[in-house]
Amino acid sequence: MKNIKFIDLYAGLGGFHQALEKLGHKCVWASEYNLNLRNLYIKNFPNTPIEGDIFKVDLNKIPKHDLICGGFPCQPFSRAGKMLGFEDLKKGNHFFKILEIIDSKKNHAPQYIILENVETILKHNKGETFRFIENELTKRGYEIDKKILSPHEFNIPHHRRRVFIVGARKDMGGLENFNYPEKRDLSKTTIDTILSPDHIPYPEENLKLKPESQDVFNLWNSFIKSFPDDKPLPSFPIWSHEWGATYPYENYTPQAASIEELNEVRGLYGKKIKGNNKEDIIKEFIPRYSQKDPELFPNWKVKYIKKNREFYRENKDFIDQFILENPKLKNFAFSFQKLEWSCQGAERTLDDKIIQFRPSGLRVKLSNWSPALTTVRTQNIYIPKIKRKLSLFELAKLQSMDIKHLPDIYDGKFVPNGGYRAFGNAVNVELVRLIAKNLLNN
Repeated sequence: MKNIKFIDLYAGLGGFHQALEKLGHKCVWASEYNLNLRNLYIKNFPNTPIEGDIFKVDLNKIPKHDLICGGFPCQPFSRAGKMLGFEDLKKGNHFFKILEIIDSKKNHAPQYIILENVETILKHNKGETFRFIENELTKRGYEIDKKILSPHEFNIPHHRRRVFIVGARKDMGGLENFNYPEKRDLSKTTIDTILSPDHIPYPEENLKLKPESQDVFNLWNSFIKSFPDDKPLPSFPIWSHEWGATYPYENYTPQAASIEELNEVRGLYGKKIKGNNKEDIIKEFIPRYSQKDPELFPNWKVKYIKKNREFYRENKDFIDQFILENPKLKNFAFSFQKLEWSCQGAERTLDDKIIQFRPSGLRVKLSNWSPALTTVRTQNIYIPKIKRKLSLFELAKLQSMDIKHLPDIYDGKFVPNGGYRAFGNAVNVELVRLIAKNLLNN
């Protein structure tokens, strides 16, 4: 494989740069809109010229290159965004800029392309968005392939499904003999590979659980450990608010019920409903997720309410005693009165699992791999075995990054300034390296 020159678009923390540099290739130009990330990029890659807003760049000044790579903004195509696609006037037109860069090089258009985005781009607008992307690149002489891959499939403990789009000029051989890297044995993937007993996080990262969160963890850990061994733990989300509740949910909602009907049933935690004003009754006695539907609940909500009430009836003696001994459950933040146990068949303890404090509840999963990093720092996972959340250093390892200068570190101290978001937006270095190795050896 000859050494090639590449440009790094939407560079962020330099994931593509690191991956290709490991293969011996040279980055001749980069672009990154965010000023903090741009300055960090300069510190980590001082020999690479980098520009800011790509829409203000003179395309003729971009050096000739053999490969163009980048994870163009995904928000227009992500479930976490508004799904506006190319109609997103701020971020949906970046693919057109990539096309302009290719066109600006005329007969010297790059031989290779590697792009990354959220998997939903494939189904956006009933598939029309990706068909447009594929057609535009094909019209420019590229043979295109795509595949959804996640780092965890390659023994990197990070579940992050993304679509990788590769292309090669047909007049230079196309994608003949190219294959995406082969997936590995999932049983060998473990979060332990990014944890180090010698690692000391920056004090300012504040990775220990706050008292309330620690109480939530301890209470649900006690629930799981003490739950009868001969009874199965549910695979559906546990909504403790339904324990003892009898308010209507199958044929109509509390909003559609009369005051007289509501005074004959029980609300959250089996509390007897009493009142003359429906608005006050619903606010005081009905769980938040059941308060607003005017006539009927969606099928998924009916299913979860039904399953939780059945679970309560089947385990009434244990649950009633547990609530009696743990009254603080009812005082937790609403979402933390819910539990998602995704560890069927595993030892009944939270001590060796991965914990997420989510708006949907406390989620417990096996310690094989981390859920996808988000751009929100509060969603950082908690690892009971090290008694804290992941540090910046460990987040970098989740993305297979080995950079000298981490984001959010100023004068040896941690100052939150978008670093967690940057890791959440980053591409996984090792996964890109594996794809690029196969492509460039093609």
